[in-house]
Amino acid sequence: MTEIDTNPKVDDPRLWAKVGQGMDRKVLWEAAELIVQTQFASRSVLQRKLRIGWDLTGRMMDALETLGVVGPDEGSQAREVRIKLVEDLEPVFDTLYGDGGTDFTALLHTGREAPAAIPAQPTDLPDDEDEDEDEDGDDGPAPERSRPVEGTVYTPVEWELREDPEGDRPWINPQLRTQEGRKARYAYLRRQARRRARKAAARQLTVHGVVPRALRGERRVRNWVIGMEGHKAAADERLALAAVETAKRSARRAQIALLKREQKQAAAAKLQLEAGKQLAVAQSARKTAKRAVAFRAGVTYGPLVLADAAAYGFADVWGFLGALVLNLAGVSLLGRDVEVSEEEMERLERIEAGAPQQVSVGMTPRMFEQMMRQALTEDLKLTLSALRVDPYAWGFEIHVWLERMTPEKISNGLDTLEACLPGVRTGSVLMQQSAESRNYCVIRVPGPNPWQAVPELPVREPKSVTTADLHKEQIGGDMAGRPLALPMCRTNVNIVGKSRSGKSTILRAILDVLTAAEDQIIIGIDLGGAGSGFGGLRHAMHVVATTPAEAKAALQWVLDIGKGRPGLFDRLGMGENWVTSVERPGIKVLVDEFPALVRESRKGYYDEDLKRQVSWDLDGMLAEISITCAKSDATELIAGQGVTKEKIKDNTWVVELPVQVLAACDKDDVIQVLGDGMLAQGWRADRLVPAMGDQINDASVVYVMAGSAYCEPIPYRGCYADPEELLRRGRARAQAGLVDIDPESAKLSRISLKSLMETSARNYAAGGQEQGAVPQLIASIREVFRAAGDPSGLQLEEIAAGLARDDADRWDLEAFDGEDTADQEAARAVALKVAIKAVLAPGGTSWTTDTYRRPGEKSTVKGYCLRHLKKLVGEDASAS
Repeated sequence: MTEIDTNPKVDDPRLWAKVGQGMDRKVLWEAAELIVQTQFASRSVLQRKLRIGWDLTGRMMDALETLGVVGPDEGSQAREVRIKLVEDLEPVFDTLYGDGGTDFTALLHTGREAPAAIPAQPTDLPDDEDEDEDEDGDDGPAPERSRPVEGTVYTPVEWELREDPEGDRPWINPQLRTQEGRKARYAYLRRQARRRARKAAARQLTVHGVVPRALRGERRVRNWVIGMEGHKAAADERLALAAVETAKRSARRAQIALLKREQKQAAAAKLQLEAGKQLAVAQSARKTAKRAVAFRAGVTYGPLVLADAAAYGFADVWGFLGALVLNLAGVSLLGRDVEVSEEEMERLERIEAGAPQQVSVGMTPRMFEQMMRQALTEDLKLTLSALRVDPYAWGFEIHVWLERMTPEKISNGLDTLEACLPGVRTGSVLMQQSAESRNYCVIRVPGPNPWQAVPELPVREPKSVTTADLHKEQIGGDMAGRPLALPMCRTNVNIVGKSRSGKSTILRAILDVLTAAEDQIIIGIDLGGAGSGFGGLRHAMHVVATTPAEAKAALQWVLDIGKGRPGLFDRLGMGENWVTSVERPGIKVLVDEFPALVRESRKGYYDEDLKRQVSWDLDGMLAEISITCAKSDATELIAGQGVTKEKIKDNTWVVELPVQVLAACDKDDVIQVLGDGMLAQGWRADRLVPAMGDQINDASVVYVMAGSAYCEPIPYRGCYADPEELLRRGRARAQAGLVDIDPESAKLSRISLKSLMETSARNYAAGGQEQGAVPQLIASIREVFRAAGDPSGLQLEEIAAGLARDDADRWDLEAFDGEDTADQEAARAVALKVAIKAVLAPGGTSWTTDTYRRPGEKSTVKGYCLRHLKKLVGEDASAS
């Protein structure tokens, strides 16, 4: 579309001789519309709403008086508004923007001469066009030169596709004669009718409502009926009664007086005489006023009573009700004019703008502002420079400017603030330190359903997203509906949230974006939940590792690729970073239940070659990936219940990742991730309440710290999708085919992606158990039992002796240190016990000692029983 000047100056001296030169007629037209819409002609309103100077408002009022919009100046009072409807401003518009003079004064009944119309502003044409016009002049009259077009010019296509999201401006379909055009027009009319009905209903709560008008009209009629005589008689009667009461008190004091009793009695008698005279005058004035009031009451109410009685006699009850409605309409008509204050003016403007007057917390914005101001100044002892309350559908947003103070006191006193605001849920008030100014903050008070603007998880087709667009894909939204999209290209992410904080919802929302990408390989690791945190999207992931051995192999493959790719940058012409594409995809490692991974990593396994317990070092491998592999687009997303030392040990590198997402967590977690001073700035994830039972509370509500785009403490809620929908998406993306590693990167590791995928698929098909779950050591012990005739149990020394016969290099006594044979046997028994525990730990099983009875003996001994061993190797233990 083409933008054309919409603010031409009106410089006609004939029209503006009284008001000055250079008047901006666009602003003048806006002032006329504002005054007619509000029926309130005040210079202060024009100054505040149009943001113009005080002197200009005076000149503008004089101009509007010349145009017949308002009446003459009445001093401190508002001017009379002579035009009641906006539609009647058409002659004023023609005067300001028309091509010729218009007799608008006759339409407005102003009784003044019509001001000269604004002259047209011709456009200078090139010389060649003038010559062409001269040549064609003989054929007919020369065409009239019009002034240049003002406003916004729309092409037919743009006009046909104009957006009308709220139904606030008229839009007529060019194809109105068609069936679709009529439907569009009727839909628009219905929207407008609903909007007018909402505004009419909201207007009933203002001074312009039917009931307030009726009350004002009845009060005005009653005042006229009583008249000056009635009011004067009532005032005289009140004064006389007051004088009588004073005389009685003086007489009582004179009776009990000890000093100057006679003087006081004389003064009391004089007061009684004057009070009697005043009472007589008041009674006479009352009789006179009664006659005048009765006459005016008969003139006023007599016809109404007769009309109501006639209506009742003619149409029974329905006629009487109709007469009452007419009475109400007449009284409302008498009370239509009212002096509106500035506060009431703001309320009317909110209604016209569609702002909610009764929001979810159950009070008007004006009342809420008063309560908030009182709570901040009296309860929190703050000095306010300014305060503004903005109502929204989700609740209130309070903008606070402090006087030479920081919002730290507000952050520490949020609990007290909640106690001062009735109807506010515990832990729901949030504060945001503004990045604009240190003394400026925003307080959000949500209602019962503050997240109604957050949509469900968007539907994404398989391979519809690229790595370059990951930062645009919505995974959540704030209370106002603004989307949340995390930067994930060559970027590591950390998610922190306690149990039932909605951490898995955020993780699945991110995973939905990644699995829809056409150039990402997804590796999942979940040693604490067997992959349940990934939901149905695990079908679209390349690998889901649920055992330490499988996780170690997958992380080693990622390390090999990530550390080897920089050697390919120059050969592939990529510069300093890996350029992700369909042919050369990136790698994302998603780790759920990170504290469980740390525990399993520290437990380790028994290395048969080293003959000692060895750590898996999974957390160390993740740390190395985060440090060395970001340039190769081999990044990771860590999700855990906390970041304190009790949960993640010495893995402090997690809190240094560039993107931090904080769900409901402990205060120590917030301090570890963001620092001690961030609590005072409003990063209060510790105030979020996890889900409890069927109550969602603040589940999946997070604070995000991710560079300049997300540097303010604004809460977001993750987009939710039904588990069945996620399962459908996962299967659809798996059927569309998963991304394969590029040949150049595949050569960097001895482990192949295909082998990792096959192992993951076998484990998932086996219900989460590792294929061949019986370790070799347990199988060898079963052979020892068979060689001994399957006794009901054996001691550790007996099992070790049997293993030594088959594997002397490992279990012979000579392989163990000791001063004598007894010490060597004890050392071998301890090593065997540790080895049994280590080989069973990855599968989540154990073999504990129990009591059994040896053949031919009555007493029982403690050792390793055959029935337990048969369960470990999958045999029937009922015969043992």
